[in-house]
Amino acid sequence: MTVPAALAEPRRSFAFGDLRALSVYIAFVALVGFDLLVTPGFRNPTVVRSLLFEAAPLILIALGQSLAIGTRGIDLSVGSVMALSSAVIGLTIGLGQGVAIAAGIAAGLLCGIFNGSLVALLRIAPLISSLALLVAARGLAQALLGGARLDLPFDGPLASIGQVAVLGIPGVAIVSLAIAGLFAFVVRSTMPGRYALFVGSSRTASLLAGHPVRATLAFVYGLSGLLAGLAGVFATARLGAADANYIGVQFELDAIAAAVIGGTPLSGGRISTLGTVFGVLLLVVLDASFIMNNVNANYAQILKAAFIVAALYLRRGTA
Repeated sequence: MTVPAALAEPRRSFAFGDLRALSVYIAFVALVGFDLLVTPGFRNPTVVRSLLFEAAPLILIALGQSLAIGTRGIDLSVGSVMALSSAVIGLTIGLGQGVAIAAGIAAGLLCGIFNGSLVALLRIAPLISSLALLVAARGLAQALLGGARLDLPFDGPLASIGQVAVLGIPGVAIVSLAIAGLFAFVVRSTMPGRYALFVGSSRTASLLAGHPVRATLAFVYGLSGLLAGLAGVFATARLGAADANYIGVQFELDAIAAAVIGGTPLSGGRISTLGTVFGVLLLVVLDASFIMNNVNANYAQILKAAFIVAALYLRRGTA
């Protein structure tokens, strides 16, 4: 039995709203196309490999950021937590590189648990708690290294993390994309991920429904800290040094921009993992475009800000 034509669901045409929802992907393709045609040296595989190295840690913290934003929160501390992770690596490198890597990741996790405890147990607004942690973690990292940069060994696991590539693709980029896939699974198919979206949609409704709101918030910020700790390991390995003054600086801003441009709305309740990854790639390629076309660094920041505002304007109503 067929459904009468009059009762059938009308076929939905492609609307402008759909185009806005795809804006991050369209902008990425357009920017890459522009660079391939205009930017000198962009077609060099070494450049692409370098961009993927740069994108790997940012993808990790942007994923954590998108989860926090999905609960209608924010995590401003991720860049400083990366710096603290780097400082801890430098402090413990004498115990062995494996221990130092584990200590760096653990430092990020502890920061995330601390931040989550402030939000979930003491009910401090995420903006305030993460802002305090942003200042404290950077200060602690600089104190641990005495404000100096500590060069690390040129061989061993850390050097491998910062240099190894598979078929020309950096190992850290492969790991970051694999974590992004696992992250998407957690958000879509596990109860902690679903609870996070419920909390973002309506915290009051989640409380009335008996959802573990506090445990969910602790999980969200703990995971964000863990990913920031791992991002700190990647950045330190790539730099070949523990440097609390350089690593993670302003990364929190790029992570927020990438998450929102990618389709995770500031109003919470929804997370776009793929969009976040492409948001990161878009910003990394944009920075490279300015540098490779010899745009003055000060003007580049202004142009980048204008680009982000334009992208967010296009996402209005969808993000």
